[in-house]
Amino acid sequence: MTIPVLEPPPVDLDALRSYRLGRLCRQMADHDVAVMVLTNPVSLRYASDWREYALFQAHIPTYYLIVHVDGRLVLHGAYADDHPTIDEFGPAHHPNVFDGGPDTLATAAGFALDVERAAGPRARVAVERVNPSCVHALTERGLDVIDAEPLVEWARAVKSAEEIVCLRHAIAVAEAAMGAMRAQARPGVSENELMAILHQVNIANDGDWIDGRMLCSGPRTNPWYQEASARRLEAGDLLAFDTDMIGPFGYCADISRTWLVGEGRPSADQRDRYRRAHEEILHNAQLIVPGRTFRELSDKAFTQPAEFISNRYACIAHGVGMSDEWPRVYYRQDWEQHGYDGVVSEGMVVSVESFVGSDRGGPGVKLEQMYLLTDNGMEPLSSYPYESALLD
Repeated sequence: MTIPVLEPPPVDLDALRSYRLGRLCRQMADHDVAVMVLTNPVSLRYASDWREYALFQAHIPTYYLIVHVDGRLVLHGAYADDHPTIDEFGPAHHPNVFDGGPDTLATAAGFALDVERAAGPRARVAVERVNPSCVHALTERGLDVIDAEPLVEWARAVKSAEEIVCLRHAIAVAEAAMGAMRAQARPGVSENELMAILHQVNIANDGDWIDGRMLCSGPRTNPWYQEASARRLEAGDLLAFDTDMIGPFGYCADISRTWLVGEGRPSADQRDRYRRAHEEILHNAQLIVPGRTFRELSDKAFTQPAEFISNRYACIAHGVGMSDEWPRVYYRQDWEQHGYDGVVSEGMVVSVESFVGSDRGGPGVKLEQMYLLTDNGMEPLSSYPYESALLD
C-alpha cells in the first residue's frame, strides 16, 4: 500500500499564532486576569504552537506556560529552548509526582511562587488542570484563582482564515487516509489493521495523534463506543468508524462514515439505519445558523423512532478546532441532566453527528460531518462521499 502524503498548503504562521494568542489575551483582559497558566497540550499548541511531548504532557504535566495579558509567553520545564513564540524559558517546579516526587506541597509552593512573580501580588490568575496542592499554594499566597478552561474554550471557538486553511488540510489528510482504508476494507482484514492505516497516514503527513480507536464492524457496530479489535471483517458487514484525528498543524479532522464490506447487496435493516442517520445529519446541520441557541437546536433536532433513542449518540453536534471543543449540544432527552445554553456564531466549526442502532440489536450506523458556520449557513468542510449502496 502506498501511503498518501499531501503537499501542505501555504499558511501564514505569524498571522495564525498572533490571532490565537490575541483571542486568549482578550479573554484575559475581559475577565481581569493578569496571567493564565496552561498545562493542557492542546492549549499549549493553541497559545504558543508548542507540540513537544504532547501525549506525555497530557498525563504527566511537565511544562506550564504562563501567558501574560500583554501576550508575553514564559514556558517552565521545557526540554528545548529555541521556540520562536516563547519569550522566556525557565525551570519548573513540577506539578506532578513523577518529576517532583510525592511531596506535592513542596513543589506546589515553588510553582505558586513562579506564578506570583509573573502576575504580581494578590492578582487574579486563570489556571488550567493542576493538582489541588497547586491551587492551595496559589490561594495561600493571596492570589485570586479562577478556571482557565472556559476562557480558553471561548477563545478557540471562532476561527481565523488561517485556522480554516489548517482545518481543511487536516481533513484532506484524514480523507486520504479514509481512501486508503476503504481500499483495504475487505473480508479477512482486522479492525486493528484498518485503524493502523489512519495512524500511519496521519504521522506521514506531520500529524499528531488519534484521540480514540473508534472503529468496529459487524455485530460490534451496535451499540456504539466499541473500539477497534482483532476481529476480522466478513462479507456483508457494516464497518463504522470515527477519525478523531489530531492532524497537521495540530488541527482536528473529526469525520465518521459507515461502509458495507464486500460486493453483496446491503440488507433492508442496514439501508434503513443508514438512511435514518443520513437524514439526521442533513436535518440538524440546516438548523445551525448564527444566533440560534443550543437549547433551540436541542428542541428542533431530528427525532428518531423510540427503538433508536436509548442507543443514540452522546450529542447532536459539537465544536471542533485543535480537538473536540465547546460547545456540545445535547439531545433533548439529556438536556435536563447535562445541557447548557449558549449561542452559535459565525466562524465556528461544528461536527454534526448521528448514531442509529436499535435497542433490539442489529446493525448500527455512525455518520459525522464537519461544517463551517458562515453568515449564509453551514458550509461542509468534509467531503468524503456517503455510501451510495446504502442510500439507494
